[in-house]
Amino acid sequence: MRVALSRAILTLATLCMRSRDYGWGIAMQSELEEAIADGGGLRFAFGCLVASWGRMPAHDEGRFSLTIHALALGLIVPIGSFQVVGLWHGFPAMLSIGDFAVPNSLQGYLMTSAYQGLTPLIAVVSLVLGGAHLRLAWTLLDCDWARVEAAGAMSLAAAVTIIILIGLLDCNVGQALRQVAILLLELAIVAALARWHAELPQPPQADQAAT
Repeated sequence: MRVALSRAILTLATLCMRSRDYGWGIAMQSELEEAIADGGGLRFAFGCLVASWGRMPAHDEGRFSLTIHALALGLIVPIGSFQVVGLWHGFPAMLSIGDFAVPNSLQGYLMTSAYQGLTPLIAVVSLVLGGAHLRLAWTLLDCDWARVEAAGAMSLAAAVTIIILIGLLDCNVGQALRQVAILLLELAIVAALARWHAELPQPPQADQAAT
């Protein structure tokens, strides 16, 4: 177990290195086997991981990796989780029938019927929005830009659909508009990250696969 953990930690340390340091990472794997034989494999692997993390802010590839993890785990995942978890807490909370549900009036009857019919649809679209957010975070960490674009488009379409449905109910769309504004900011940052990633040097493995 300790041997497997040591190798996994060193693999993580290697992934955190810039491409030009991959040769050093391969050399560290050989040294790890010697450290394992001496009983200090776990300590050696942790030392390599700490050293690799410490160097990440000093080079462009490391700063890129830190940025996409901060965006995905610090913003996109929490927002997507909020959309999904909100369904279990009386969603949609921002929708209240309010003054249009006047007792014994045709308008009140029609609006109440529309509310009861559209609310489940809004909940389903919100679930799609939350799932698309989580998908966006996952594909962003993989730097799979084609799927990132697809997840972003799905998120935007779901958010706009929610605004339209809420507007049909004559409810306050302020909260939904704020969510769309945040989503547009996310997508703008993701587009900038895609351009940044295109300028980074590719790992040696990618070059070999291409040839």
